[in-house]
Amino acid sequence: MHKKDLSILEDIKKTLHIGKIRKSGENCVQYVVESFKELPVIVNHFDNYPLVTAKVSDFLLFKQCFEMIKNGEHLTEEGLLKIVTLKSSLNWGISDKLTKAFPLVIPVNRLEYKFKGIPDPFWIAGFTSGDGSFHIRFHIRLRKLNTDIGYGVSLVYSFHLHIRDLDVLKGLATYFSSNSLCICEMTSKCKNLKSKEKKVSISKDKSVHLKIAKFTDINEKIIPFFEKYPIEGVKSLDFEDFKQVCTIIKNKKHLTPLGIKAILDIKLNMNLNRKIPLLPLA
Repeated sequence: MHKKDLSILEDIKKTLHIGKIRKSGENCVQYVVESFKELPVIVNHFDNYPLVTAKVSDFLLFKQCFEMIKNGEHLTEEGLLKIVTLKSSLNWGISDKLTKAFPLVIPVNRLEYKFKGIPDPFWIAGFTSGDGSFHIRFHIRLRKLNTDIGYGVSLVYSFHLHIRDLDVLKGLATYFSSNSLCICEMTSKCKNLKSKEKKVSISKDKSVHLKIAKFTDINEKIIPFFEKYPIEGVKSLDFEDFKQVCTIIKNKKHLTPLGIKAILDIKLNMNLNRKIPLLPLA
């Protein structure tokens, strides 16, 4: 994760009582569990609390490799080859180096993933803390015969994920059940699928985007939801700024120069622009 969210990784480490936190490049930190003695805690955790997104397929391949190593099968040529075969289908596949070392490896079919629904609202809060975004958008509005230029302001709650998690975003759209929800991809080349409640656009670049931007949905559904089920980490500060701008818009102050300036000042300190003190790794 970005280093600003170090506190989230520290909370995970304290909860599981295993693993290490270390730097990953200039701006990121990693929580890593790589000791084989500690890995049963991870496997047991996700057996007890199953993953909701398509990542569950990766976990099941990971677990299969773990069981093979636990049983000593990796010490045989046949077992090692099978593990490499499983790894070739895990996440984004195997490296060029491994491909050259095992040229005959054929990736196994990933287990079919089926979205089973959102387990509870706390899951949405956690998923948003990791992958969701709160944004403020400005757009120009022309008034009075194109002679007067003003600024419109939009609040946007969104996700941008791999196409394999399309059903997850559809589940979120259904959960918040709004006619204004739009699940779409950001390029012009897409295939449109329409329903009564949403438009779904799927692109060739294998990505999908969920956006909630209608003000009544933001004010009456999104903000009350996350007040009840809080965001974790530094993103909670982005949410508080998001709420502040919502109040400005609700009170019509965004229609004044002072209101626009206040919103712009808030926007300039949100997300990756936020300046926060970063504590050293323990």
